[in-house]
Order: sequence, then C-alpha cells, then structure tokens
Amino acid sequence: MTPATTSSTGWLETHRKPPPGRVSSRSTGRSIGSAADYGTELDVSAYLKRDYAPLAERLAALRRHLAGYPGYLETARDNLEPSLPRPNLEIAIEGATGQVEYLEGEVRQTAAGDAETVRAIDRAATETRAFVDLLKARQAGAHDHFALGEERFLRLLAARELVDLDVPALERMVRADIERNRAAALEAADQLAPGGGVQGALHQVQQHHPTAASIIDDVAAILEGLRGFILERDLVAIPSEVRCQVRPTPSYAAFITAAMDSAGPLETVATESYYYVTVPRPDWGEAKAEEWLRHLNYAALQNISVHEAYPGHYLQSLHEQRGVSLTRKLFTSYANVEGFAHYCEAMMLEAGYTTDPRVKLAQALDALLRDCRFLAAIGLHCQGMPMAEAIEIFRTVGFLSELPATREAMRGAWDPLYLNYTLGKLLISELRRELLQQQASAFSLRRFHDAFLGCGYLPIPLIRELLS
Repeated sequence: MTPATTSSTGWLETHRKPPPGRVSSRSTGRSIGSAADYGTELDVSAYLKRDYAPLAERLAALRRHLAGYPGYLETARDNLEPSLPRPNLEIAIEGATGQVEYLEGEVRQTAAGDAETVRAIDRAATETRAFVDLLKARQAGAHDHFALGEERFLRLLAARELVDLDVPALERMVRADIERNRAAALEAADQLAPGGGVQGALHQVQQHHPTAASIIDDVAAILEGLRGFILERDLVAIPSEVRCQVRPTPSYAAFITAAMDSAGPLETVATESYYYVTVPRPDWGEAKAEEWLRHLNYAALQNISVHEAYPGHYLQSLHEQRGVSLTRKLFTSYANVEGFAHYCEAMMLEAGYTTDPRVKLAQALDALLRDCRFLAAIGLHCQGMPMAEAIEIFRTVGFLSELPATREAMRGAWDPLYLNYTLGKLLISELRRELLQQQASAFSLRRFHDAFLGCGYLPIPLIRELLS
C-alpha cells in the first residue's frame, strides 16, 4: 500500500480450509500494533475472496472461524491495559468497526440462504460490536506515551531487519534522500507549471484523472503497459503469464488507497492475486468522489501500479513462489518487501518508462512521503518529537494537506518501522552500486533483479552477503 496504502501482511497457509485466524494470502502494506493486533485474527475475507473449495465447504470453515470470536475477544479484553496509547486505540476502533460492517454486509450477503452461517455471522458481529464499545469506552483514559525509546527502537530494527545503525546515521541517510527527491519534485514542477511551485503543478496533474466507472479498466491497462515495458527492456524476469485481477477494494479495507493481495507462496488451489483500488462509493457524494479521483489521478496511478504490481509486489510474489526453501518462501522482511517495491518506482523512470513530468512529480512526491515516514519514525520513537511536529513534517516536506498528514503521522505511533520503505530502497540501491563497481561491464540489471528476488524476502543485509 502505497502510503496511502496500507493493509497488513497476512499469514501464509497451504490448507484448503484456512483454520481460524489464518489467511491463505499475503497482503502488503499496513501492519498494526497494540490493541489493533487483535483485529488481524478477526479477518474472514479469505473464505469469500479465495475460491479454494466449494462455497458450502468454505462457509463451514467460516462458521468454525466465527465460533472462536467470543473466546478470542475475551482474551483481548483481559490482556489489554486499561489505559492504551491513543493512536493505537483509534486505529483499532476503526479496524474493528470496519469488520462489523463487513460481517453485516458482504459476508452476510454471501451466506444468504444458509441459516446456520447467517446466525454465526450475527453472533460474531454482536461480539465484535461489543469489543468496539469496550475500546471506545477506553478513549477517555487514552494516553500519548507510545514511544519505544531509542534503545528499543534500534534493537527492534536490528532484530527485524539486521540493520545495525545509530540514529544519527539513519537521519543522515534520510535527509540526503529528501534533498534528492525535493530537487526532482521541483524540476518536474517547473516543467509543468513554471513559477507555480509544487502545489501549482500538482493542481494541474490532478485534473487528469479517471472516473469512478473507468478506474478499474484504466488501472488494468496501466498494468499491461508496465508489463510490456519490463519485457521490452529486459529489466527482470516475469515468471508467469497470469495477471493479477484488478478489483475495487472490499469494504473492510476501504481505508486504503490501493493494495496488492497476492496468493500465498504455498497455495496450490486459490492461486489468484488481487490488486485492490479504492473506488468512490455511491454514498460519497459528487464532491468527495471528485476529490478522491483527483488524488488517484493517472500519474499517481502509474507510480502506485509500479509499486503494487509491476515490477513491485505482484512480481515479487511470482518470484517468491519459486523460492528454493521454505524459509525464503515464508520469511518476510518489511524493508525487503516495501523497499524493493519503492526502489522500483525510481528504477522504472531511470530505465526510461516515461519522460512525462506528471509521473516524475508523482514519483518524487511519493518518495518524499516515505522520507517523511522515516523522519517521523525516528523522531517520535527516539527523539521525543511531539505529534504536532510530525504532522508538520508531512505538511512541509511531503506536501500533504492537514487530514492525510495527520493520519500519516499517527501511523508512526503504531507502525514504528514504517521507515522501512525508504530504508529498504536505499539499502537495495547501495547493493546495486556495489555490484556494479565489482562487475563493471559484466553487470546486468536483469541479473541483479532476478538474483535479488531469488533470495526471497530475507533481510537485505543477508541478501548482500549472498550476492556480494
């Protein structure tokens, strides 16, 4: 998910009937901590969207999953502290509320005519609604003491990504990246709206956008263009002729902009992958729908599609399925997954995908957004940065308006490692430069990408050892 994108990485399963709490696909994007962690095991979307067995069999598995809700939510009530961090609590309420709507909407519709399953859905929705009420009751006592502290933050980064850098080194990395991306944004803006700055150029870019009726077909066409360019320039192997399916985002995940939901690497039956794009709903009204479509303008959709599909997450998943070991198929590094997809955004422009300054501006602004996440992560968790200051970073450095800037900054409280988009990109770019120096004229971009993806989702420092 692009930044605007964010669903959580799901569990990977080979079962034809996913057991309670397990999902047979992998979605990329947002990971949730604290109170919201309990929401991830409530997800029942796999029984609807994955045609891994006849519907009656899937509904029976769904009932078994839903039967676990009462005990699971009781455990959540017992384990959660009376006073919770405000950002974590707010996202937990949003996610659980969305789950209730999903159960009472799409899940109930799918089970219509199956009285036993409908009763199980209604009971689960009642339990989840009660959990939402409990979380809302704790809002009055919520606090803002979410920071990990420098020591724990760096230990988490070292444990999860094998990256052993101190805060000053991390800050130097991101500030250098900000200067590069700011220069690229200003150059593109000057081509589009001389003297108008980034905001003037952005206004022009946003005027060229799809309609609610056309957006899904438009995105599918963008994917074909990206795929054809990759093959033409021989940038990386595409191991399958199978395309991901472009679909409107399901209601339970309507908070995202776009996301890739790839089939799990061990799946042998329900092997389809979905590229979700949020389409304005009929109840949004004309003004809100227009605002959203301006946000999802054609230039933005091209850059998002590079990240989510070709040669980003979808292509990553195709290579993942060819992994030589279970570890490489199943182990996930946040910096690898998001870092490679983000790296691809700039790589495709470098390879000549387009010279359109609108797309260059969209790519530079997305890169600045990820830079802001990097700064906010180390600021909020290591430097005592107030949330208001983090919000201002997204406004001034990332060119976001108040609402998205606030949501992005708040994410840093419960997703402390969302610096991994930029960190991963920079580590991959550094590895590529090293191999280019070592191999000189023998270096091939195709071989580098294939070799990197062939390592699976291992932490990038491990891949560096394997490829150097």
